[in-house]
Amino acid sequence: MKKNNPYSSLKFTFIALAIFVLHVCSFSQILTSSPYSRYGLGELNLQTFAAPSAMGGSFIAYHQDTVAPFFINVANPAGLASLKLSVFEVGGQAQFTKISSQSSSVNKNNSNFSYASVGFPLKRFGGAAFGVMPYSTVGYKITSTQEEANIGSMKYIFQGDGGINKAFIGFGIKPFKNQISKFQNSALADSLIQYKKTSTFKRKKFAKQLLSELSIGATGNYLFGTINQTTDGIYPGTTTYFNTKRQRSTQISDFGFNAGFQTHFTIDSVKSNGTNRLLKQKIKIGIGFFATNPSHLSARQSSIIYNYAVDGFGIERAKDTILNSQDNSGKITLPLEMGAGISVKKGESLTLLLDAASTNWSGYTFFDSPSRTFKNSYRVSAGMNYVPNKLAYGRSNYHKRIQYRLGFSYSDGYLDLKNTPISNYFISAGLGLPVGIGRFDDIAIINLSAQFGKMGTLNNQLLQEQYVRLVVGLTFNKRWFIKYKYD
Repeated sequence: MKKNNPYSSLKFTFIALAIFVLHVCSFSQILTSSPYSRYGLGELNLQTFAAPSAMGGSFIAYHQDTVAPFFINVANPAGLASLKLSVFEVGGQAQFTKISSQSSSVNKNNSNFSYASVGFPLKRFGGAAFGVMPYSTVGYKITSTQEEANIGSMKYIFQGDGGINKAFIGFGIKPFKNQISKFQNSALADSLIQYKKTSTFKRKKFAKQLLSELSIGATGNYLFGTINQTTDGIYPGTTTYFNTKRQRSTQISDFGFNAGFQTHFTIDSVKSNGTNRLLKQKIKIGIGFFATNPSHLSARQSSIIYNYAVDGFGIERAKDTILNSQDNSGKITLPLEMGAGISVKKGESLTLLLDAASTNWSGYTFFDSPSRTFKNSYRVSAGMNYVPNKLAYGRSNYHKRIQYRLGFSYSDGYLDLKNTPISNYFISAGLGLPVGIGRFDDIAIINLSAQFGKMGTLNNQLLQEQYVRLVVGLTFNKRWFIKYKYD
């Protein structure tokens, strides 16, 4: 007989809510209003989910706890190797931005679908995940004026929309998972203990532990999407010249990949007054590394430039075509990105993360043309996650199961405009709110993340963005593919 679950209606209601949020966010989205999305492939989106977003976007050495809930580390696939339950994650974000110049400012509000992903364990040695998320977004409208000799005050309007999406599938495995247990049960370990070769035993045990906890992973990414850009050159009120419009559409469709590794070791005792004292909560020190290969994306581009006039009803009337180039193929080269991270975990309650990464944006090319506005960049981020007691069940102990998160991130930026770097930094905070009955193999959690940041500068007549970015993510843990029965 099948086991009846009194909470099934709650579970299905929660899943229905997740699907509804995904539907609304993906089909009624306004992606970005950043004027800096005019450059390259647009504004690069967060490549992490809601939980790491609240921790400054730190992810390189972020590995799973031994107790649910479990999360998908999409940015470093090595973290997939520690999945113990199937995981479904979906999320959306909203951003409130104040864009300022030296003389004025404007407020913009945007919302968009952030991600949807499914992860699952692979027997006892690894895990896998697949999903979809935005890679970059374009959405800007910039108006400027410039004095031209013998013409007067020219008005220029720059507009763009679209972006690039990313579908991914990743795998992580622990190829040497049983090395530490094999060593501890080996004749070599027995002989080292018997002959009191303590230092040799500790060194070999430490090396076997690092090897056993070593996880490696790789993700294949399919990038696809269209970026539309329009430039208008509007002459002052005169009949001497027609206005000029340039329209360019770039379609991208190709594959890339990234890879990484993680490992950690455990400290379960410390020396005190010449004797070893066992720790109540073990401390795990972890390291991680990831790299994204410099992909050469296939792209096709169509451009048209024509003159036009505006009639008395404000309607544009095309006059003659200057250029009409359709469906030209080319390559867009994405840069090499790599980084390293460290994590410190105290039991199942406290996690500290630190990341450092760099990106070789000077290697970026667009249809074989290098960009003069791009430069190499670096990023540092730090974060923490604290939960008082994951196993404190009962309504009166609910607050003890809440996960509290803080973080910080700084990037010097990959744009260099007017010899001025466009840096970006933010502080973040968030909560993980458990939902449902909290059974080990059937857990749901709502992840809330808020980032308060600043990008750009007012120097050299550039623009500065002050923003609040809110990310809401829904995470489900479930032991799928098993029917619960009893006699």
